[in-house]
Amino acid sequence: MSMTAYNLSRFAAQEEREPAPIRASLRVENGKKVNNYRGRVTVCLVLLFSVMSLTVYSNMLLTETRAMSVSRAEELTRLESEYSYLNWQLENMISLRNAADFAENELGLIKISASQIEYLNLRNDNRIVEGEAAAGAGGLLNRIWNAITMVFSS
Repeated sequence: MSMTAYNLSRFAAQEEREPAPIRASLRVENGKKVNNYRGRVTVCLVLLFSVMSLTVYSNMLLTETRAMSVSRAEELTRLESEYSYLNWQLENMISLRNAADFAENELGLIKISASQIEYLNLRNDNRIVEGEAAAGAGGLLNRIWNAITMVFSS
């Protein structure tokens, strides 16, 4: 036989002792149970609610800002288009061609003929001196007479 040591004290009669009391997180003060974690849980829930509320609020502001930005960009595009159109209209209104058409069609004016053009020869330092005879109705008759004589003399 082999010699093996067994510990049989485990099976021996022992004095019965009471089990150690289990510690709980609940304390009793003045007949009321006090929970140590209730305050901590409440603070955590309030912080969680605050963070969630601030997140929703910031997303709401971000959405409003984006919508406002898009509407302002659309308004800017519309105003730029209107500005281009009004500039085009202004250029068309001011152009000489439209002015000539307006003068002929609306005001009844006609283009000047070659017979209505009168050229002046300036010999005295670019000065025009009108004589006494050229003033009034007599001046008109003198100019007509001078024009006729110039035509026949050439």
